Amino acid sequence: AEYMGNKLYEAILEAGSEYGIDDFGQYAINVLRLEKGFRVWGLEMNLDKNPYEAGLDFFIKPNKPTEFIGKQALHHIRHQGLPSRLFMLKVDSDQRGPEPEGNESIWLDGTKIVGNTTSGAYSYQLESGIAMAYLPTDIGRVGAGVQVELQGELRDAVVVPEPLFDTEPTRTRKAKKSKK
Repeated sequence: AEYMGNKLYEAILEAGSEYGIDDFGQYAINVLRLEKGFRVWGLEMNLDKNPYEAGLDFFIKPNKPTEFIGKQALHHIRHQGLPSRLFMLKVDSDQRGPEPEGNESIWLDGTKIVGNTTSGAYSYQLESGIAMAYLPTDIGRVGAGVQVELQGELRDAVVVPEPLFDTEPTRTRKAKKSKK
């Protein structure tokens, strides 16, 4: 059988040329997923963080009458309180860099490390660096200021609401909630 991958690729580019279709890379995909607040296993979600810490509350149905694995643990975590939570940061950086990439230390008042970024990038839409980061829940609130250590330099950052850009399903879910 003849390999048709290249021919298919060329046909797609030709068919989409009037719409400006072009190649794009992993960096673009990463920026878009960060702007939408999408998490990635191994970065924002891992075995060390529970679904509440990762901001996945809307996927959890704790009062579901059916038993499921981890239900009791989730009830315990919910009532115990969270030591940290995933937050979105807008970071003082420009397209020349340095920009957040993930695994950077988060400082409070430039004197104490209080968390870490999980991933980050420069957002051309916001003309700023953006990052997801785990912060203590008593610090992490919209408008709170912290610093992100980028290449040995502390850069100002602020906790911002997420997602930075709503997807259609998010807008629909918010509209349904507002009607209740």
